[in-house]
Amino acid sequence: MQIEIKENPNCEASEQFVYKELGPSRPIRAIKVLERGKEIFCEVVGVEKNGLFTGAFATKIADSGAGFAYVIHGGAWGIRLRPEARTCEDWDFSNKHQRGEPFKIYGDEEDIVYADIKTSF
Repeated sequence: MQIEIKENPNCEASEQFVYKELGPSRPIRAIKVLERGKEIFCEVVGVEKNGLFTGAFATKIADSGAGFAYVIHGGAWGIRLRPEARTCEDWDFSNKHQRGEPFKIYGDEEDIVYADIKTSF
């Protein structure tokens, strides 16, 4: 898996990263993040070119330190996060409560909510 995000309206650019995949990508709907010193769940979507919102995914990858990790990735413009308390708001680049990132790496699968698992935050 190769990830390189160019600067765009959703997030800053990232360098090119190459990861060895250890399994197929799975669609996700939320991840746990640290926000203002508290762990909260945020909905996550992928962002494609021209600002189109699409699915986000978790892929198990090789990690030299822990053995494996999960890369959270989306589209050509990265991923976008929205706190669980704001799920009624539309996805919007100008919303100050949302943020974009190129991708994220997680070591603990418990911090990932897969799209095919029906659960509330």
